[in-house]
Amino acid sequence: MRVAILGQYPLHLLPEAGGFPEPPGHWATWFPQLKGAFEAFADLDVHWVTLSPAAETARTVVSGRQTFHLLPTARSRRASTLFREDRRRIGGVLAELRPDLVHGWGTEDVYALAAATSGFPNVVSMQGILSHYVLHSRMHPRDYLQATIEMGVLWKADRITTESAWGRDVLLRRSPRARIDLVEYGVRDLFLSVPWEPDPACPAALFIGSLTPRKGIQDAVEAFGDPALRDRELWVAGAGGSAWAEALRARSTPNVRWLGQQTPEQTAGLLARAWCLVLPTRGDTSPNVVKEARVIGLPVVTTPCGGQTTYVRNGGAGYLVAAGDVPMLTGRICALLGDLDRTRETGAVDHLLHRRWLDPARTAKRFAAVYRGESLGDAIP
Repeated sequence: MRVAILGQYPLHLLPEAGGFPEPPGHWATWFPQLKGAFEAFADLDVHWVTLSPAAETARTVVSGRQTFHLLPTARSRRASTLFREDRRRIGGVLAELRPDLVHGWGTEDVYALAAATSGFPNVVSMQGILSHYVLHSRMHPRDYLQATIEMGVLWKADRITTESAWGRDVLLRRSPRARIDLVEYGVRDLFLSVPWEPDPACPAALFIGSLTPRKGIQDAVEAFGDPALRDRELWVAGAGGSAWAEALRARSTPNVRWLGQQTPEQTAGLLARAWCLVLPTRGDTSPNVVKEARVIGLPVVTTPCGGQTTYVRNGGAGYLVAAGDVPMLTGRICALLGDLDRTRETGAVDHLLHRRWLDPARTAKRFAAVYRGESLGDAIP
């Protein structure tokens, strides 16, 4: 079976591509381990199609049993044309491949749109759900256009996958007749191998993510300005150079440490030492940072606004706090940063179960079933 996967593969992690630079900001951390897991499926002929402004010409490289089609693209003004040139280039590759299925990954770029309009049987996998995010937080103007395009994709796609029951419910409100399956994206092997060793002498909570209002970092910063947490630390790992982020940094208290963008290895090191993860998000389909924290063993303080509720139930592996309820957030963080034994007990809840759920081999197995047209049960029992 020939499958064409359209997605923003991190080419800097593909040696055969020849030294592409690491893309700025967030990239699809789950793709490399999914590629590795697909090597075990002899019946799949997998072709990855990805665009990069660093690609000077179109070319094809082979890695293992899989083929990568690298296409050039412009650095800007793509969405305003509905990605006309990108879709033309992708369409040319698909016309030569004649795949049995086209898998488009993410509505943040061209890939889901290109799959849904390809003329081939297709499946679209969600990353973020932009049409939900723009209703609940301030976003970049481009995101509002992408959210409009996303609505059309949801109605046109043959089949859709998302990572969480929360995400499925949101999508069904937009496209009630859509066929939607749950396929959770596994974590990198790096995080599965990290032992959790919180420092008893330094009670610290960790926030990982972009410094935007949607992620709720403002709530965490306000919480650590409370006298109850003044002798505890908040470590903030994430990029954000906006005026809003700079103003937030300027009014933060000295116990908030701004660490900037971190490599995966650095992130794993922070998770290994922190006492808990804090993510007061206004909306996330299934945030990677929560999955990474849970496979290591950290408890999580978050909101019910997202797919992280798959792993964090109030009083289970952490706490759920209403978005914007800073006093309650402060109290829950105090509870976890005040007693390491209690924190370890909280983190141990469902820890081994979450490690099994988030194995990349499980992700590949479920996608292979989707490709074959099989019906799936819930990703998480």
